[in-house]
Amino acid sequence: MNTTTRVTQSDIARGLDALGIRRGEVVYGHSSLSAFGHVDGGADAVIDALLAAVGPEGTVVMPAFTWERNHANPVVEFDVANDASEVGRITEVFRRRPGVRRNEHVCHSTAAFGPAAEEVMGGSVHPFAFDASLYKCYELNSWYVFLGCGFSSGTALHTAEEIMQVPYRYYRDFEGSTVIRPDGTRVPSVSIEFLREEGYTNDFAKMDHVFEADGILHRTRVGAATLTAARICDVIDGGVRYLTHDICYLMDEPSRARWYANQHREE
Repeated sequence: MNTTTRVTQSDIARGLDALGIRRGEVVYGHSSLSAFGHVDGGADAVIDALLAAVGPEGTVVMPAFTWERNHANPVVEFDVANDASEVGRITEVFRRRPGVRRNEHVCHSTAAFGPAAEEVMGGSVHPFAFDASLYKCYELNSWYVFLGCGFSSGTALHTAEEIMQVPYRYYRDFEGSTVIRPDGTRVPSVSIEFLREEGYTNDFAKMDHVFEADGILHRTRVGAATLTAARICDVIDGGVRYLTHDICYLMDEPSRARWYANQHREE
């Protein structure tokens, strides 16, 4: 007997409404299609539910990262129109839709559709803060939504790390790298990355419980998936607040212990 949960676009729409998503909003979404169970219409049904929730006045934003492919290479070639998103089926279907914009960051590109899409593109230089798409969403007071996943996928916490210039990360550029624009134009990459030092690991998953206790999360269930939403300002400001008190707060415990032990030896 097949007991797979079946979910429709209408079910997802009701879930988004329960989270408080309204017309005219900007929504940045992380997602896992498989977490729902079986979705009638697949990734398109999830995307259509998001677009309907915000209406033509609103904007949907998703990650379209190519980090695994590019971050470790000194020189890369990023094809904006053709390099697949590495962060799930929903993001890949979304970024290929007509009218969706994608920016030119070689590791942390963002895809967006709606009237705020151009503003959300940012400058394609920084990965997380300042001119980055996530920070543009912060300035637009967007919703930050998790569809079947949690804060282990919460890239906006890297925005807090970049704002705070955490000492366990460092900048590198992609000098000599190339971006191929959708019209075929080839331009030099201006992207930089903010990479962790070897031996250190983040623990973002714990922030599900931390932010729950802080009272900033809205949650509901759709099929087998938990849907979570918060204002991205609350997430990033919360991350900055915790890092202000403990600059290693977003590391896992072994990494925190290692960093503080190294600091003690250097004093």
